[in-house]
Amino acid sequence: MQAAISSLLFKSQPLGHVVDLARDVGISWLEVWTEHFWRDDDGQLLKKLRSSGLDISVHGPIGDINITSSNGGIRQESVRQVLQGVEEAAAMGARVITVHPGYLTGRQDGPDSIWDSQIEALSRIAKRGKELGILVAMETMEKRNKEVVIHPELANQIIDAVNMDNFGVTFDVSHAHTVMDVVDFIRALRKIVHIHISDTKSGKVHVLMGDGEIAFGPVLQALRRKYDGALVIEGWNPKDEMGMVRKSAAFLTAQLAGL
Repeated sequence: MQAAISSLLFKSQPLGHVVDLARDVGISWLEVWTEHFWRDDDGQLLKKLRSSGLDISVHGPIGDINITSSNGGIRQESVRQVLQGVEEAAAMGARVITVHPGYLTGRQDGPDSIWDSQIEALSRIAKRGKELGILVAMETMEKRNKEVVIHPELANQIIDAVNMDNFGVTFDVSHAHTVMDVVDFIRALRKIVHIHISDTKSGKVHVLMGDGEIAFGPVLQALRRKYDGALVIEGWNPKDEMGMVRKSAAFLTAQLAGL
């Protein structure tokens, strides 16, 4: 396993500059947020990312996106934008794109009411990813209002229903901590193809690693038994972006060295 960083850690910086900052931190894997790319694309970003020498993954769009919205127009546009993200991820040379599962539109909805639209949307996205040679990874979400895919059992059911070899799960360590014991979550979850990692404190997700409640030693030991890829550090400190990145990367590197 290796430490990687999300471009969102440098949200205030142009994405092209983030490529250079990743190298400065000694990181060889960068996860590009689609909205970061859309914001800063000057026609040359794809070329810079492809030629960066960095391993690339992508986090698909999430702003106002709901692939299971009860509003058909919003649902269709959400799927369209995620598919656009898949196309761009492939053009960047990314190995994997993370996508958020759909969630409930309102309190009157129930998990069963969005099952069909969830599977239809994720199957379309996975199919396009397969055509382009890229893994599609559905993220496990945190425990909060309207989120549905928060437990390993449901994530496994979705994996089975989509049933494509390029479709799996992005396991978010911080999200999992809001739901249940993280190690138990890992043991129950099948087909982990990507990891997001950060700490959790008093229910707040994506806290600086080491400043929260998660015991990372046992978590990394459990992950190592079924995963050997990037551990993408997430979070954002607008007052000290570089400081958060350096501290998180150093903490994770030390944890990995101790395994």
